Amino acid sequence: MRSFLFLLLLPFFFVFHGYVENFRYIRPVDCLPLLGLYLLATLLCFLIFRLFLRDNIKAALMTSFIMAFYFFFGAFHDFVRRHDIFLHRYSISLPLFLIMATGLFIWIKKKQPSPRIGKFLNYLLVIYLVVDGITLIWNNITPRDKERVMISALPNDTFRKCDSCPTPDIYLLLFDEYTSSKTLKDTYHYDNGSLDSFLLQEHFHIQTDSRSNYFFTPFSMASIFNISYLSHLKDPQNVSADDYIEILDPGRPAAVTRFLERQGYYVVNNSPFDLPGSPSSLDQPFIPVKTRLITNRTLFHYLMRDIGWWFTTHFTDAEVLAENEAAMVYRGNNTAVRKTMEESATNSGKPRFVYMHVFMPHGPFLFDSATHMRQMKDIAREDDVTKLSSYLNYIPYTNTQVKQLVSTIKKNTMGKAVIIFMSDHAYRYSAFFGHHERVFFNNQNAVYYPDGDYRLLYDSISAVNEFRVIFNKLFDQRLPLLKDSLIYLRDAPGVVGNKK
Repeated sequence: MRSFLFLLLLPFFFVFHGYVENFRYIRPVDCLPLLGLYLLATLLCFLIFRLFLRDNIKAALMTSFIMAFYFFFGAFHDFVRRHDIFLHRYSISLPLFLIMATGLFIWIKKKQPSPRIGKFLNYLLVIYLVVDGITLIWNNITPRDKERVMISALPNDTFRKCDSCPTPDIYLLLFDEYTSSKTLKDTYHYDNGSLDSFLLQEHFHIQTDSRSNYFFTPFSMASIFNISYLSHLKDPQNVSADDYIEILDPGRPAAVTRFLERQGYYVVNNSPFDLPGSPSSLDQPFIPVKTRLITNRTLFHYLMRDIGWWFTTHFTDAEVLAENEAAMVYRGNNTAVRKTMEESATNSGKPRFVYMHVFMPHGPFLFDSATHMRQMKDIAREDDVTKLSSYLNYIPYTNTQVKQLVSTIKKNTMGKAVIIFMSDHAYRYSAFFGHHERVFFNNQNAVYYPDGDYRLLYDSISAVNEFRVIFNKLFDQRLPLLKDSLIYLRDAPGVVGNKK
C-alpha cells in the first residue's frame, strides 16, 4: 500500500489545495463530503483497472493519470487558452488525452513500472501538501489590507473602509429582462402602473429612465458587480466564445462583493450564477455549496460550461429540451424567491448582502395574464410571432412575485434593509434587432433606503453606476460616476452564447 500511497494523496491534495486557495470562504468541514466523494471515485476507478491489469501499482498509476487529468483540467485549459495555444480546443485536447491514456494503458500492461515511480509520486505530493500547509498558515497570520481596495485602473477609483458607517442588510432583487414601465407603455403599449404605484407606496425611488450598459445578461451582471465597463471585450460587434468563458469565470473581479466583505458583510447568492467566493446556492444538492469554488476547476465543470449545450441539442429532442428548460427555470425561480424570503426572516448576527436573480419575465414565459401556469408543451412551441404577447402576459405574475418579496423583506427586516429592485436589461424583441435596439437597454430600477434620502440617485442612471451611487450614499465613499454609455453587442458567427 505504501508504494502507491499517491493514489489517495492525489484527491486529498486537490481538495486541500482548493481549500487553501479559498480558505476565507470555505469551512474545513465542508470539504469532507467532497473529499469522500473523490476518494470513492478514485477507489472505484482503481478497482476497475485492477481487474484488467491485475497489478496494484499498474492500476494505481493508470487511475492517477485519469484522475489528475480530471482534477487539473481547468488549470491546464486556462493556461493554454490564455497563451492562445491550440490545445485549448476541446476537439484537440480530449482526443489527445484519450490517445495518451490508451498508450499508457498498453505500455503499463506490457511492462512492469519501476517502484521508483510510485515513491517519486508519493514524495512529490507530500511536498506539495507541506507547501500548501505553510501557505495556509502564512495567509492566516498575515493581516489583510482592509483599508483601501483598488477596483479599476482609475487612480481615484478606490474604496475606503468606513468603520463608523451603519451596515444595513442589502438585497439585490434582479428580475431578468424586465423592461422599464416607461418603455412598456411607450413602445409596447402596456400599462404597468400597478407595479409603479406599489413601489412608490413602499417608499421606493424609481429611476424612470434607467438603462443597462449591455443587453446580454453575463456582460451586464459582470459590469454591475465590478462597477466598471468590461475592458476584456476586444470587439463588442464580434463577441467570441472565449469572451463568454471569461465573463462567466467565477474568479472574475467583483468589486461590489469584495468591498462588502471587507465592510463585514457576508454574501448570500440566491442566483444561478457564481460570484467570486460565493457560488450559486441553487443547484448543488449533494455537497456544500462553497465547495463549488474547488469543483469549478474540474473537467466536468468545464465541459458543462463550455460545450454542454452541444450534448443537449444533439442528443435531446428540441421540444423535450424546451419543456425541460421551462420546468428547470420554474423550479429555480421558486427556489430563489423562497430562499430569499427565508433569509430575510433569519437573525444573521452579521450584515448580509443577498443577491437574488430570477428569470422573470424572461422566457420561458410560464404564466398567462391571469397568473395561471401555462402548459409546458405550449411554452415549448412558442414562436417569434407569439413571444411578445406571452412576455407581456407574464408581467402580472412577475409583479406578484416582486410585491411578495418586497413586502416580506420589509416586514421581516422592519424596513431597515436596503432593497434594490432592478433588471439586467430590457426585453429583446426579435423584430427590433438591427434597427430599434435602443429599447433593449431600458431596464427596471427602483431603490429603497430606510432613511428615504435619494438625493444622489438620478433618473437616467445606468447599471454601471448603480453601486457607485449606493456605496457613496451608504458608506461615505468618493467613487466617481462613469459616463452612462450603451454598448451594443453582437455574437461572432457560430457562437452559442449564454445571453439570457
